[in-house]
Amino acid sequence: MTEPETQLCDLFAEILGVPGIEPLDNFFDLGGHSLLASKLVKQVHERYGVRISLRNFYEDPTARAVATTVDQAA
Repeated sequence: MTEPETQLCDLFAEILGVPGIEPLDNFFDLGGHSLLASKLVKQVHERYGVRISLRNFYEDPTARAVATTVDQAA
């Protein structure tokens, strides 16, 4: 697991209130919904300065996908 993946798994866990998130765990399968997804997108922007669209997040709602987006923007 890469450092960005680890950080994003921690963020997923924080937002969802679910421990032990893995990079390929699906945000919505873990209890996420549209309001929490919006909160996650906002937190990613605040912490990493990267804007991800909700549409892209819905297409691949995993920490690995978000980490890849953050890495590509850096």
